[in-house]
Formats: sequence, structure tokens, C-alpha cells
Amino acid sequence: MDQDKFTNIYRLPNAFQVRIGQWQKTLKGTSDIVLHQALQARNQYFRQSKNMFPAGWSVALFDEKDISITQHGKYIQTAMRTMLDRKVSYKRVYLSRVPLEQALPALVKYKQEWLSKHNRVARKYNQIKKKEFMRYALEEQETIYPSIPKGEFDKALWNRLVISEVGPAKKFDNPYFVKKAVF
Repeated sequence: MDQDKFTNIYRLPNAFQVRIGQWQKTLKGTSDIVLHQALQARNQYFRQSKNMFPAGWSVALFDEKDISITQHGKYIQTAMRTMLDRKVSYKRVYLSRVPLEQALPALVKYKQEWLSKHNRVARKYNQIKKKEFMRYALEEQETIYPSIPKGEFDKALWNRLVISEVGPAKKFDNPYFVKKAVF
């Protein structure tokens, strides 16, 4: 890890600047004391903001208003992620089997059930990852040495949370773990 790279902290010619999204704070001076103050300011900001996460340390929640269903001639589909491993996938309903008037509301209901389960697991995942991030951030503050690793998706943690929150994969007949909304 580079000696001088701290997450969200930038060294200016005569100051340190903390930049997180739209928020920023500049602390004049280049000593270790000023760097310590910048680390404190960054950690305080992350501690106070509930939905602010550093890049790569969280999973985005989906909004029920943003359900997108597209029609492709012989079928309608929506993009989803599998519950285990979060792989991008598509749920399709072929119009030769189900008329559009029945397929559209059923697919919306299917996606809504998936959204609620996904968001429940994502909230828990984000909570755990934020605690992990804050442990690294406090270590940085104490040692004044960069120790926050690059944020990456933790597939093993996600899969454990899916099984504990929603249930084992054997319980479901689809990779999206949707049981109630069926075609």
C-alpha cells in the first residue's frame, strides 16, 4: 500500500483535504497532527452519516419505483441478480405461455418480492461492512498509517447472509429466492 494514500484524504501543498461526495473539509498544515485531525474528521463524517459508504464497501439498495420491464416481441423480461453470488440475470416470461395482461402484473409482483428480500440482505451486509470499514479507519487514526484495503464485494459474507436471512437454496426452485409470486 502506498505510504501516503489515505481513503478520502488528499495532500495539498500546504494542507490536508477530506473529500467525501459533496462534503469537504480543508485543514491547514502538513504535520502528522493535522493528518490525525483530518482522519478524525473523515471518521466522524462516516460515523454520523447512515447511508454514506466509501466506494466498494456497500451494495446498492433497489427502489420499488424503479422496476423496469421491457417487451421483446415474444417475451417480456426484467433484469435481476441471483441471490447467491449476485450474478446478473434476466427473468423472462414468454407471451406464448401467458397473455401479456397476466404476465406483466405477475412479473412486477415477482420482482417486488425479490426486491424486498434483496434489500433486507443488503441492509445487513452494508451494516457489517460499515463496521469493518470503521475498524480499519480507527486503526488508521491511531497509527497514522494507511490500513484501509480497497473495498470489494465479499461474496462469502453475502451468501452467508442470504442463507441466514432468507433460507437455504433448496427451499426455492429459482435462483432469485422468490416463492410467493409464481406464474
